Amino acid sequence: MLITKETIAHYLLGRGLLSFESVVDGDLLVVEATSRNRNFKVIRAENPGYFVKQVKTFEPAAVETMRYETACYWLAQNDPDFEPLAALMPRFHDSDPARHALVIELLPEGASLSEYHRQLGSFPVEVGVQLGQIIGAYQREMGRRLRDGAKSNTFARRVPWILSLHQMDRNLFGQLSTANTQVLNIIQSYPDFPSTLERLSAGWRFDSFIHGDIKWDNVHVTVDSDGEGNEEGAGGKVTLRLVDWELADFGDACWDAGAVFQAYLSAWVFSMPAVAGVPAEQLVGAAQFPVEQMHPALRAFWKTYTETRGLNAAEARESLERSVSYAAARMIQTAYEYMFQSPQITTSALYLLQLSLNILKNPREATASLLAL
Repeated sequence: MLITKETIAHYLLGRGLLSFESVVDGDLLVVEATSRNRNFKVIRAENPGYFVKQVKTFEPAAVETMRYETACYWLAQNDPDFEPLAALMPRFHDSDPARHALVIELLPEGASLSEYHRQLGSFPVEVGVQLGQIIGAYQREMGRRLRDGAKSNTFARRVPWILSLHQMDRNLFGQLSTANTQVLNIIQSYPDFPSTLERLSAGWRFDSFIHGDIKWDNVHVTVDSDGEGNEEGAGGKVTLRLVDWELADFGDACWDAGAVFQAYLSAWVFSMPAVAGVPAEQLVGAAQFPVEQMHPALRAFWKTYTETRGLNAAEARESLERSVSYAAARMIQTAYEYMFQSPQITTSALYLLQLSLNILKNPREATASLLAL
């Protein structure tokens, strides 16, 4: 059964998550927020709200990712080894394997980190610090708890699909959008892409628990208006939570760190004017969000992350180069996702692929010149 806006109250009643009194009293507002999945916000004035998530289609891939996310939420609340995740994510309430649905806490009113940065027009150091603390803490604690135990084998232990994109059969291109086909043609046509992706795939490590899909849209921001203002004048204490744990896995710690670098660099690229044929120097100078404005937050993230994980100087240097290389690979994925069902590859996506290639060819230079690390 597919859950709808009209049937969700009956569904939650049947799952024991609503009382008849709350429905009769009108303590219920349902807002549909469907994207990749069927999502509903159940807002209640007198009681905690719910976020209800159900697969949009019952295809095996969608069912599998819902199963992993459900397991992640359940384990965070019920297994001591996963306790470090509990404070970082919404609270688990219910799962429904028959309908491939999940019910979690509806987080307080806030915004995604993408929206927060756009509204603020700047990149607070505090955000970089919190990202470093959050990611470093669960990797340190859970890597230690799971590395030598059987629980790590309960996960798929997948290498990210983007690291084998260059191997995709061209006969399958007809099933993709025109823009996605163009992205794949570029990846397979420039030798540096396949060779570096092959190297990154071969060097993948299973040393930590990872979120697997860290991006600004998957970071929820709430601002406590009663808290103290920060140095950027945001007006209150900022709290970050990670959502969408569909790709959570036991994998390479540097993937999540690289995803943070990628999020900042992609925001910089997408803020450039999308005009073909303009010299790179002119594009960089016209960016709405210059990368130099991001450097303090990036430095704060990396410093806090390495300290939280407890890395020594040599380990930090080695992890930095790996993370920057993974950031470049994650840019390809961002370009690919950005072009989903698009009729034509955009200039911004081409910029992103060019930046990815430049970083993959020389990650050390990119670390110094782009990230100022």
